[in-house]
Amino acid sequence: MRPKTVGAAWENGNRGTPGRGPLRELGLAVLVLAVLTACGIRPTDPIPGLEAPSGPVENASPSLFWVAPGGRVLPVSRPEGSLSGFDVVALLAQGPTTDEQARGLTTEVPFDAAPTTVDRVANGLDVTISGDVSQLSGPAVQQIVCTLLTVQPVGTVNLRGGGHSLEFQKCA
Repeated sequence: MRPKTVGAAWENGNRGTPGRGPLRELGLAVLVLAVLTACGIRPTDPIPGLEAPSGPVENASPSLFWVAPGGRVLPVSRPEGSLSGFDVVALLAQGPTTDEQARGLTTEVPFDAAPTTVDRVANGLDVTISGDVSQLSGPAVQQIVCTLLTVQPVGTVNLRGGGHSLEFQKCA
């Protein structure tokens, strides 16, 4: 047997060791890339959702609604940004300020109505209070609904709590 010299593989027709070389490495890289990109998620059609808001989502200088003598619900402006991040139902349950009380304003929102959760839905807001909504007076419902719709003017309010609900409430 003769020792192989450099280039001997080319002379006898053997072009290198089978399974090795730049083409094999490129094929392996393509295979790895295909496996990594084939995550099993198939493309879908766009999923419809709610329309994007066309105006301001939150009122920068909202009003709280209080009960005036005679049972009518009236708005009282608060300083700009004063309700940002606060549970407005809790503020309504706490009652009006001393100055507002001096004007004869009160609240009918019970203290146990707070805390609340507020979720935006297609027709407006879903609001879940801690208390039973069936026990709320008409002015209390209007205080909550009108105040929330002043902060986020989005349509109607669905009030829930205590196993009951008041659907599609508007500020009257």
